[in-house]
Amino acid sequence: MKLSFHGGVRTVTGSKHLLEVKGRNILLECGLFQGRRAEARERNSNFPFTTGEVDAVILSHAHIDHSGALPALVRTGFEGPIYCTDATADLLGVLLRDSAQIAERDVYYLNKRLPKGAPPIEPFYTRKDVEKTLPMLAVRSYDQTFQVTDEVSAIFREAGHILGAAQVILNIDSDEVPNPPFRLGFTGDLGRDHLPILRDPYQIDGLDALIMESTYGDRLHERGEDLKALLAGVVSRTVERGGRLIIPAFSVGRTQRVVYLLHELFNEGRLPAIPIYVDSPMASEATEVYRRHPECYDRKASEWLESEDILGFRRLTYRRSRSG
Repeated sequence: MKLSFHGGVRTVTGSKHLLEVKGRNILLECGLFQGRRAEARERNSNFPFTTGEVDAVILSHAHIDHSGALPALVRTGFEGPIYCTDATADLLGVLLRDSAQIAERDVYYLNKRLPKGAPPIEPFYTRKDVEKTLPMLAVRSYDQTFQVTDEVSAIFREAGHILGAAQVILNIDSDEVPNPPFRLGFTGDLGRDHLPILRDPYQIDGLDALIMESTYGDRLHERGEDLKALLAGVVSRTVERGGRLIIPAFSVGRTQRVVYLLHELFNEGRLPAIPIYVDSPMASEATEVYRRHPECYDRKASEWLESEDILGFRRLTYRRSRSG
């Protein structure tokens, strides 16, 4: 057994971890490196392993720094499968198409500024590559073991990070490991307990080895109720002085969490009657995916969903285009 790291190590994007067992290659994550344009182009256009020799990809969640290089992997020889949860598969349709569009626009911008006669720059993947990639998604449910290769099986456990996010536990039954089966865990991005909408992370144990990315490993986070009180205070103070509050947030995960908390605060009478706009077509699409997957919700969100739309209320407007 051999485990090598090709991203998400000593940097916070481009996660790729390659597991080799009995001549078979399993890639944990296939993230896009995000940084300075020249370095990002170099890293995202060239894989440090032979893509056609990768037998399977196991994906923890849909964020681009964990999934965004999948179309480039397919473009350069990978033929599938890509294992993920159902909700992750739905989010990938939104995020990968957007990522390809950005890559194409970036190349168009660069090519307009090339010296006369210089060869055009090609994007590291296009929307056509995305459409070739999406059918390779092999959906697996939480808490159900599935076979990846003859020697390796896997199971997804709740990660509590974004919709569909999963921790991965691999059982490696091979003479290449001591005292098989060898239990290898990979957390992906791990959420916190008591955050709104999603279930708390599953507490995995009994592992022989654990891979854990720790972008925020040196930081203590506020509790969920502290976040809610902090948000209420910021909104109230801004309204009192006649201001407008702009909240920059990731379209997947953070936006839905903020909307949920605002909805709770309005229902509790802790906020003034002001209009709210989610000004992002991608956030609107991602929210629709959240609505399609209530099986990922925690008990409180599931019970609330029985009486009203937890991600939409009468003072909230989703803007789905630049023109409004």
